[in-house]
Amino acid sequence: MNQLPIHKLLQPLREAFDLNNQVILEAPTGAGKSTALPLAMLDWPELKGKILMLEPRRVAARSVAHYIASQRGEQIGAEVGYRVRGESRSSDATRLEIVTEGILTRMIQQDPELTGIDLIIFDEIHERHLTTDLGLALALEIQGSFREDLKILAMSATLSGLPLSQLMPDACSLTSEGRSFPVTLAYQSLAESKGRTQASNPYQNRTQVWLEYMGRCIVELLNGDDKHLANSDASIDTAGSLLAFLPGQGEIIRLHDYLASRLDLKQFSLCPLYGSLPAKAQDKAIAPANDGKRKVVLATNVAESSLTIDGITMVVDSGYKRHASFNPRTGVTRLTLKRISQASAAQRAGRAGRLSPGYCLRLWSQEEQGRLLKADEPEILHSDLVPMALDAACWGVKSINELPMLTQPSTANEAVAWQLLTLLDIIDAQRKITPHGSQAYQLGCHPRLAHMLLKAKYLSLTQADKYLVGLACLLAGILESRTLGRHGVDVSHYLREATQGETGKQVRGWMKKLKVNLDLSQVISSVTSNDIAFLLALAYPDRIAKSRGVSGYQLANGTGVALSEDDPLARADWLVVADFQESEGRTSGRVYLAAQLDEALFKDRLSFLVTGLDYCGWDESKGRFFAETRQRIGQIILSKKTAQKPAPEQIKRAIFEQIRNKGLDLLSFSPKVTQLQLRAKLARELDAGTSWPDISEQQLLTDLDEWLGPYINDVRSLSQLQSLDCYTLLLNLFEWDKQQRLDKLFPCHWPMATGTSAAITYDESGIARLSVRLQEALGMAQSPILANGKLTVSMELLSPARRPLALTADLASFWQGPYVEVKKEMKGRYPKHLWPDDPANTLPTKFTKKKTLNRKT
Repeated sequence: MNQLPIHKLLQPLREAFDLNNQVILEAPTGAGKSTALPLAMLDWPELKGKILMLEPRRVAARSVAHYIASQRGEQIGAEVGYRVRGESRSSDATRLEIVTEGILTRMIQQDPELTGIDLIIFDEIHERHLTTDLGLALALEIQGSFREDLKILAMSATLSGLPLSQLMPDACSLTSEGRSFPVTLAYQSLAESKGRTQASNPYQNRTQVWLEYMGRCIVELLNGDDKHLANSDASIDTAGSLLAFLPGQGEIIRLHDYLASRLDLKQFSLCPLYGSLPAKAQDKAIAPANDGKRKVVLATNVAESSLTIDGITMVVDSGYKRHASFNPRTGVTRLTLKRISQASAAQRAGRAGRLSPGYCLRLWSQEEQGRLLKADEPEILHSDLVPMALDAACWGVKSINELPMLTQPSTANEAVAWQLLTLLDIIDAQRKITPHGSQAYQLGCHPRLAHMLLKAKYLSLTQADKYLVGLACLLAGILESRTLGRHGVDVSHYLREATQGETGKQVRGWMKKLKVNLDLSQVISSVTSNDIAFLLALAYPDRIAKSRGVSGYQLANGTGVALSEDDPLARADWLVVADFQESEGRTSGRVYLAAQLDEALFKDRLSFLVTGLDYCGWDESKGRFFAETRQRIGQIILSKKTAQKPAPEQIKRAIFEQIRNKGLDLLSFSPKVTQLQLRAKLARELDAGTSWPDISEQQLLTDLDEWLGPYINDVRSLSQLQSLDCYTLLLNLFEWDKQQRLDKLFPCHWPMATGTSAAITYDESGIARLSVRLQEALGMAQSPILANGKLTVSMELLSPARRPLALTADLASFWQGPYVEVKKEMKGRYPKHLWPDDPANTLPTKFTKKKTLNRKT
């Protein structure tokens, strides 16, 4: 292997590990950290055990492993191997194993001491993948509890914005130079293309327009017609291969079709590259082009790092990515098209300069470049945390926050994760893993599917349901597959296809894990639509859906979804929705996979999902509270029956529900109450040394039972509720000394020299405003100052008719400047009132000039 920058750090790295078993390495693109470093480590005599290296992406794990094995002159799976989900090329002789896709966390859970492993390398940790963050947290736990001798190396292309030093304060830090050639950057946005943006079809959507534009730019670049490249560095190999970055598989396929009809395929080889692509096709995209052809690689962000794609000298970057964002309210992950970050743009551009000087065409403007986020957000802030919560439960913690995470997770997303695991009986009420949960973890799939598979296996012990476990494996294969075609919404249409190809391989893998041997053809011919719906309801109890007319449905979790009106399932009364997506601009999610459900199942196999509820609500049309008994699944009401007169406690819960739904406006919140809230808010901000009650709207809605509950035991109507003195109720939350201190720091009135007690009002922005006629403020040198000098009052000076003239927080400056204009305009309009030439030294008055003069005499 040629000398790389990382080689200069080999000895310092060994010395660092002699001092500390934690090392942080910053090594930019081309340094050799992913290949040359682990290759060299294989010859370090102090590393007698195995080296694990975590790569965030499967394609990178396979590529890196193959490359290092070739450098050792060995077959993959001997001294160097890899393990990714669904594929393993390792053996007992393997000393360097590249792993990904949660493999590391599973190894840790199975053997917390990581027997025989000397070193764990976390590559590309700056990408902040969920499994990488979790793997690092568990490795640090092991090092701190079981294995002080375990070495941890965290590697990143950049440490900017990465809190590694806070997480690993005692770690040695090293920095390597990178090795890359200069890359000429050019910017050319769709809007700047001067007429080339016109789509061939006026009805094409926005994505199709920019895809077509990108295709034109690529064709021009490959044909030597790019104006920017013509004026760039002559050393750039314009006959090299090209790498284009796109947001997802769909865009890659569409651009592939566009280019295939416009390029000479005898000269160019079009190679897609994305995560779910078969391994052989991925290898083709990475390998040198055959027969002297130039390669055009159409890739997602899997090509951003850890991969060196042979022959690339030009990059065309769409500037977009597919952003996955989990919605805790609906329990679904939304995929949206978003701009990449500046860090991601730099990584993409760097691909052009790995082997020689390169060129990168960015399809956005330089102005837009400055507005891009500096770096991508960590996945933990916007991901489905159910699998991570299951890992945490297996590790024995009750909150992900208990683990040493680089970034703490979204509170809402974590709460939803624990709720679902409880619903599926994977954890108990104390968040301890159940025996069922331990078995579910071993299956290695999403907890929803694991729960379905295990329940199906149990039920298959009876002769009547013996095919259920086979059906469950098929359904799990369909739901996890990314290669099946589209055959409508009905899950049953995919059963036979799920027996073939990669999906079939996965299905048979689960059957092997569950120790069942069934003929899948016989399974498909023996099961019913009710069997499919039943199993899907086990995995997705919160997505049982009831029709609300015109192809729209309400899920048990309250979410609205819809099918195409021409879909056969759109006429069903009940569905189980296995897959749906939310999209911007739509009020309902779009259903992609579902099964028709027979309502009779709620009285039979799904009866355990039905819960009873004694409900009390407010009937607005009749103006009274009512009580009824409801049977429901989640938020879907199956039936309801009128009950006896509601009990006081039921009415109290109904009142709270009404207030939370409609807000505190349902109560008589006078301006006086609002002012109390604003004063209390300021007290919490400017008098932090004192413990002040939080009476913000959000907190009051949370604490209704505490501050309102004791006073509504006898309330039976809305009018009685609105007659409550809410000001007194809230004031009672303040101890007597706090009330006195609040009045002193943030008074409601200010004594003017004229004897007037002028009102002070506070607003949401934290401004205190004193409204008073200008003549009463005469002689005041400055505005009043509150909160021990921390808040200057803004003076709203009024005309004699009490109309606003000026608003100032600097009264002295007002007298010297703006007052002159106010006086000039108002003196003729109000001649009977004082408008002195020296307002700062004139006695204030609340009377006319004549009356003021009479009072003096």
